[in-house]
Amino acid sequence: MTRACRVAEFFDGSAGGTRTLIELEGVRVSLAGHTVLEDISFSLEERMFLGVVGPNGAGKTTLLRVVLGLVRPDRGTVRVMGMTPGELKHELHHIGYMPQQVVFDPIFPVSVFDVVMMGRTCCIGTLRFPTKVDREAVSEGIRMVGLEGLERRPIGELSGGEQKRAFLARALCRETHILLLDEPTAGLDLPAQQQFMELLVELKEQLGLSVIFVSHDVNVLARFADEMVCINRTMHLHGKPQEVLGSEKLKEAYRCEFDFLVGVGGQGRGAGEDG
Repeated sequence: MTRACRVAEFFDGSAGGTRTLIELEGVRVSLAGHTVLEDISFSLEERMFLGVVGPNGAGKTTLLRVVLGLVRPDRGTVRVMGMTPGELKHELHHIGYMPQQVVFDPIFPVSVFDVVMMGRTCCIGTLRFPTKVDREAVSEGIRMVGLEGLERRPIGELSGGEQKRAFLARALCRETHILLLDEPTAGLDLPAQQQFMELLVELKEQLGLSVIFVSHDVNVLARFADEMVCINRTMHLHGKPQEVLGSEKLKEAYRCEFDFLVGVGGQGRGAGEDG
């Protein structure tokens, strides 16, 4: 059976039961001789919103890179839509990724439409031009995130919240079923954070997305997530948001950061290079 057929099976509406789209078991990762992740095990079910929290340097960004196949574990198993990340290859367009930091020159005249079109690269292929289907997918992504009418606006002229929505559209316009978000609300004020989260939940329900959302903001994420995982190199907690918030292990994972993060009501520390 081809990879494409195996992926199609996961999203065949006739298939019964809840599908497990991502599964990690006993994952260990070392980088430059240092253990970054140890004994990580959890799963992402279809249409689930999974929040991943932990202090700076906990390995949260590395965890997303493991799922994407950008980092290979020393041991343990990783399955994405029934395959290892390396087997996905041309089917990676089913996974949308919004990285922790998107670096761009704010005065470079690239439009919102062009930024979102970058998300279609894996669907278009190399040395090929966008088709009508690609342009329609980009326009639909822009409409879904509420930026209709700003397609030709330079990305650097948008507000911080509008830029985040443009990058979200870029992650969504690629036949996306799984959405990986790494600190997507970092740098936004509280109203913009709230608007982004409400938009994300609306799109998750509308499109049937499965979401892994990495954040430092324990309290806000707990309001939206179906389940939460707390890591600090190793797994400290995995459960329903109320179970995670009420556990002493959360304080243990954050150590001295915990009181600050919870006390500021959603305006926690900035994201590190590897959250």
